[in-house]
Amino acid sequence: MTLGIYGDDDRRPYFFLSYARSRFRPDDGTDPDRWVTKLFNDLCHDVGIVTGMPTPGFMDRQIPAGTQWPDHLAEALASCRVFLALLSPAYFTSEYCGKEWAAFLGRVKSQQAGLDRPLAIIPALWTRLGPSELPPDLKSMQYIPPGFPSQYAAEGFYGIMKLGRYREQYKQAVLQLARLVKETAEQADLATGPISDFDALGNAFADYRGGERGRRPIKLTVAAHRLDKLPPGRDTYYYGRTMPEWTPYRSADYTTPIARYAEQVVAELGHEPVVDSLDEPTADPDASPTVLIVDPWVSRDPTIGEELRRIDEEPVNVLVPYNADDRQTADAEKDLNRTVDAVLSRSLVLPGSVKSISSKEAFRAALPKAVGEAINRYFKEAPVHPPEIEPTMARPSLELPEK
Repeated sequence: MTLGIYGDDDRRPYFFLSYARSRFRPDDGTDPDRWVTKLFNDLCHDVGIVTGMPTPGFMDRQIPAGTQWPDHLAEALASCRVFLALLSPAYFTSEYCGKEWAAFLGRVKSQQAGLDRPLAIIPALWTRLGPSELPPDLKSMQYIPPGFPSQYAAEGFYGIMKLGRYREQYKQAVLQLARLVKETAEQADLATGPISDFDALGNAFADYRGGERGRRPIKLTVAAHRLDKLPPGRDTYYYGRTMPEWTPYRSADYTTPIARYAEQVVAELGHEPVVDSLDEPTADPDASPTVLIVDPWVSRDPTIGEELRRIDEEPVNVLVPYNADDRQTADAEKDLNRTVDAVLSRSLVLPGSVKSISSKEAFRAALPKAVGEAINRYFKEAPVHPPEIEPTMARPSLELPEK
């Protein structure tokens, strides 16, 4: 992966500051998050000194006006060495913070599976938090590290910044945090790596806060041949007794069915994967966003082809795996593409739909985008049943979502 806006490895941000923006808007027009900005600037100064690196940290306020905000944010999450979460009650109700956490955690898991390294996530207290205010997964994390002043544990950064008598303790806490950032980055040794599409990510804290759009079920419908219904002469090597057992990327070293692999990816995105099959559907077709995973050979089957045409009347996101090492598929690629195009003409032109996906790595890269597009379309098109409102009630006003 290229380092994009950060140019080379030396310019990668040492830390990514994840924080919840204040919902309070002062009448005098002052910036309600100015204290977070001060902490960021002070920490950047100390991190820059202890590391000697030119890009100590990243905060979303650094994004220039008029640039692509999601791209800039994703680049920073993909490049930073450490994820610094500034914890407050608002942090766990912020959709953006939950997605930032999920994005970075997915990057860490993809690189450090089986390795004995620190998680590269540092929770820091912005305000005082009791154990009951933390999600279960965070209670085991060390959010009051050794060496920090006791006033930090009692008040958080905001408290010791606001109270003048704790000025020296604030300086000590910032310096200790800078040292912790450097130490964690060196021990984790996290390489730059891709993160999942932001639109596809669930909120890492949705279960804790009861969020509706966190672990939303994502239906993964597999349309593939079964061993007992293969067309004459088709190689049995890639198929199983059921559609979800289809393993298009099977090799001597890899035997994971595509449905199971997709389950893993969707779970990492923070959603609840639900595997279904075209011949034996178990889920309500309208109950959740859907991604259709299609064996190109089934497009030639009259019965399955007709069912795919029916689905295509209300198009869904489609992914069509293709293995170049499967000689039969490689030889028939052009004809298979024509038949797939014929039965899924509407679905294949949707953003996020992809055919001829040549490897499991390419499939992993394509699936988050397909999930994100499926979620977006679901929320736009799913039937809405608003509650009845008494005529005497004032019309509710809507506000833009806050971070």
